[in-house]
Order: sequence, then C-alpha cells, then structure tokens
Amino acid sequence: MAATIYSSLCPADGAWDGAVSALLTKIEAEKTVKDATVAVKLDLSAQDVPPALVRALCDALKARGAEVFITDCAPFDAGALTAFHSARSLGFTPEAVGADFVLADGVKGTDYDLIPMRGGKFLRSTKIGRALSDADCIVTLSRAALDQETGYRGVLHAVGFGCGARPGKVDMLTTGQPVVDPDKCIGCGKCTGVCEHGGTRIDPETGKAFIFKLRCAGCSRCMRVCPVDAIHPDYNATDERVRMKIAEAAKSVCDHRACLHLALAGDALLAADDPTALDAGCADLLGADEALRISIDHAAEMGLGTKDYTCERI
Repeated sequence: MAATIYSSLCPADGAWDGAVSALLTKIEAEKTVKDATVAVKLDLSAQDVPPALVRALCDALKARGAEVFITDCAPFDAGALTAFHSARSLGFTPEAVGADFVLADGVKGTDYDLIPMRGGKFLRSTKIGRALSDADCIVTLSRAALDQETGYRGVLHAVGFGCGARPGKVDMLTTGQPVVDPDKCIGCGKCTGVCEHGGTRIDPETGKAFIFKLRCAGCSRCMRVCPVDAIHPDYNATDERVRMKIAEAAKSVCDHRACLHLALAGDALLAADDPTALDAGCADLLGADEALRISIDHAAEMGLGTKDYTCERI
C-alpha cells in the first residue's frame, strides 16, 4: 500500500509558519506530540537549514502541546564542542529558534542507549544518543542531498546515522572492530586498561598492542585513550554495506520511538510519518539513480514503511 507524503514550496519571503503548520496538520502530528517531550533532530553538517524554519517547527510543535528541545549527536570526526559551536554558528540559539540545544550523546560522544535491531542483516543493535532515546518522540528535520560517501542522504541518514552516538557511527562505517597500527603503537598498555572484554592485548614478542577479535565488542574505548592515535576504525565495510547499516539503524530508532519527519529537497519542504516513503520522494525530486537508493530499498525490504508513495501538494 502506498504511503502519502506532503509537499509545500519553500516560502520566498522566509515565513515558514504557514507551511510547517499545514504539513504537521496533514501528518496528524498532534496525536503523537501532545503532552510529549519532543527531540527536534537537526543535521548540523547541513549548512542551509534556515533558523527561521527551525523556529517555525519548534513553535508549531509547542502549539500542539509538546515540550521541545533541538538536538544532534557529536560529529563522527570531531569533538562535542564542535557541535555546540556549529549550532551557534548556524544560528540555532535558544533566542532564535525558541528551544534549547542538547547534545544527544554527551560531551564525549559516549552517552548512548543500546537499542536492539530486529530484522537486519548486519546490525544486532544500535547505539543512539541518550537524549534522543529519552525523548517521547523524535522529529527529524533534514536536507536531502546526494552524498558520495553514503549515496542518497536524506531522512534515513538523518535518523540512522544522525541519531548514532560516535560508537554507533563507527559500527555503521566500519566492520565494527578497530585495528592497531604497529608503527605508531608505543606499547603503553592504556588500551588494555579500559577494555572490559579483553579485546586489546599486548603481544609479548613485539611489545605492541593488538586487537583480539574474538573478544572485541567494537566499543571504541581503546581508540579514545590511545595517546598516539595508533588505534583506528577498520574501514573495510563496502559502500553498499554502509548504506544498508544506516537503514538498519534507522529502523531500530523508529521501532524504539515515535518519529515524524520533515525534509528539504530542492525548493520544497516535505513531511511524512514514513521515512522510507519520504526518502523515496526526495530522491525522485533530486533525480537520484537506482544505485544510490540502497538504503531506501533495504529499509522497505525490512518493513520500515514503503518506497511506494503518492505526493499531495499543499
């Protein structure tokens, strides 16, 4: 059965209130957000989401009885302070958007909940930022785009990859276990001291650390304590596998919490309660070819909504 997604042209005058309110009404947001704590999940790596749009969304949710905060997880390749600076530099201040910014996975990127993943091929669980997990409802606001690393980048990316704490992002982008560069390792043993599973050990012959893969849980603690950056993710996952993992993480999040989704694509703002249908609609607007829709196809195969949709313009 086809899902319905809703579309409105971006306002030329920058007044988003009418479009946002109409879209939320169409997806019956009040049934989900009334008397709920709502996390408005932004993508701080997207440089062109207007603060006025975020303000309109926060105001419309509060008008429907929600308690609202805006949030994102720390970037995969940078620290938590980068996220705070990004939120401020992009104009997402409490004064501008009418809601406080909360870093979803904490100041070290390690504050997360382990959420079971059912029905996937690669992930058994997903590590999502605790603030997102603690919210009653997650409302994603993303910018759909074509991304060379992960293919189509839209709602599924915002939910799956974006809600992941740093260790969760490592799980999606890698085989899940780190490797040690013996040329950099100084044999200090700090990595063995933090590993709770016996997954990092010192080779008695070389004096260098190594990963005992039968015990490694892929938590990435060893990477964070290494003083010489000798331990790094094993980036051997294929592009196809990365895209499928992102879809599996998105399913885990949506199974765990009520979710609603808004996305900018071209000159339109779209909304739906089905992330897969919304992604398919955005991909069509952007002209993404089939090779870039692996996440969408995999999400539909797992039962996370449908890629068949009708679009109603408002």
